[in-house]
This record gives sequence, C-alpha cells and structure tokens, in this order.
Amino acid sequence: MYIVQIASECAPVIKAGGLGDVVYGLSRELDSQGHCVELILPMYDNMRHDHVWGLHDAYKDLLVPWYDSVIHCSVFCGWVHGRLCFFVQPHSGDNFFERGLYYGAPDDPMRFAFFSKAALEFLLRANKRPDVIHCHDWQTGLIPVMLYEMYGWHGMERQRVCYTIHNFKHQGVCGPEVLRATGLNRDDYYYRPDKLRDNNHDAINLMKGGIVYANHVNTVSPHHAWEARFSSIGCGLQPTLDAHQYKFGGILNGIDETIWNPESDRYIPFHYSTIALKTKFSIKRPCVSS
Repeated sequence: MYIVQIASECAPVIKAGGLGDVVYGLSRELDSQGHCVELILPMYDNMRHDHVWGLHDAYKDLLVPWYDSVIHCSVFCGWVHGRLCFFVQPHSGDNFFERGLYYGAPDDPMRFAFFSKAALEFLLRANKRPDVIHCHDWQTGLIPVMLYEMYGWHGMERQRVCYTIHNFKHQGVCGPEVLRATGLNRDDYYYRPDKLRDNNHDAINLMKGGIVYANHVNTVSPHHAWEARFSSIGCGLQPTLDAHQYKFGGILNGIDETIWNPESDRYIPFHYSTIALKTKFSIKRPCVSS
C-alpha cells in the first residue's frame, strides 16, 4: 500500500512528546513490511535540521486557498533516518511555523488548520494519491473533513483516512473562523451535533471532526479505547465515540527495541537483559529518606 502520514511531529526532527516517536516508529515498521510510506510535516523554524539529509525543493509554488485569497508555500523534501519527509513552509505574514515553538500559540487551531489544508493541496497538486492517509490528533482533525467535503470532488475520491488519537485532552476547540479560512463556509451545516459542534461548548471541535469523517479511528490500546468511550478519559467525546463505535478501536502501542533496549542503550551506564537483571539496580537512584 501507499501510505501518507500527516502529523505535527516526527521524531527526532520534530519531537515534543510521544506523538513524534509513534509517527516515526510506525512509519519505519510499515516500510519494513513492504509498504510505501511518506510523511508530510510542518517546516518549523526550530526543528532539528541536523536530522534531515538531502533537503531540497520538492514543490516550489504551492498556492493554498485561504479565506478569499491564497498563501504561497514551498514544499521541501528530505530523509529523516530513512523516512521520506515533505516539509510545508508557508510564506505568509502570519508566520505560522516561524515562532520558535511547536505548540502553545493562541492561534494554534488556525496554524494547524492551515497545515492540514496545505497538506491536502500538496497531495492534490503533486498528483499523489495514497491508498491511506493516516493523520494524528486534533492538529490534523480537519483533514478527513476537507477530504470528504471538498477534495473528494476534485480527484481524491478514492483516498481513505485512518485517524489516530493519542491524547483526548487536547481537542482543538475553536471558533468558526477556522471553517471560513479553509473554505468550509457553511457554519450552520458544520455546527450540527452530528458534525463538528463541540459536545460541551458553542464551538467547533477539530478532533470531533476527525472522528466523524474518518473511515477508521483508533487510539493507543484497546483498553484506552474502552476508557475513552465509558469514562472521563474521553473528555466529553464519549457520545461521539459511541455513535461511531463501529469504526473505533485501540491498537496497543509498542516500543522500538532498536532504541529502547537496555542491552545496548548508550544513555545508561550499565546494560542488562531479562536473564541478567542484577545491574539494573545499579542504575536506579538510591532512596533518600527525608
């Protein structure tokens, strides 16, 4: 299969938390199984360029519709430890990704709505037609919405979306200006409870949009999927997950044993294994009584 991962992080070039590790590790594993995997990421000004090899222009003049105009973007291509990555760089006075941070700006929903729009526009204009678009967390929640409501009518009707939620706490709750910016102009249509209207506030919920519109939705383990539906872990999304339970499940996250391996980890002073655990206790700090 041809799979395109669209995410706000990919370790080690862009890493703020576990999302980056999963995106990189999953891409590598899929590649090892014989799938063709590419990644689309924002080109942050503070990303680790020292982890990118062969960075070059891939698409110089990507014009992304935004409000009633367009924003000119460049798309660069490079290899991140064997993974083929495309980096979207907007040329705009908004400086979406030139702020010295990944997250934490007051206009984060607008920043990542633009990234989602630009990623789809790049796939469309570069004539890339993956079998599966795999997007992650609220930052890319608008991708399945725009794919179904817009891009599916312009030559991308066969693409299917898997949407993975790593953290239910952050959902991308925002106002209708995000809809207008991306061209999803029918506020009354998207504000419906069965569409993007937040379950607790008079607002748009980007993560909810991803759940409603994606072909499949998953999270980091079967038990976490159960918790999200039946406990406060779902952070208000329980009714939406219940309504879409037929396409929602959990796949247990694993670890990359080539990195997290106590037999060879260069960041620990003593190595150990399952049959030789004795040195593990030498690494642990001794308890100090107060």
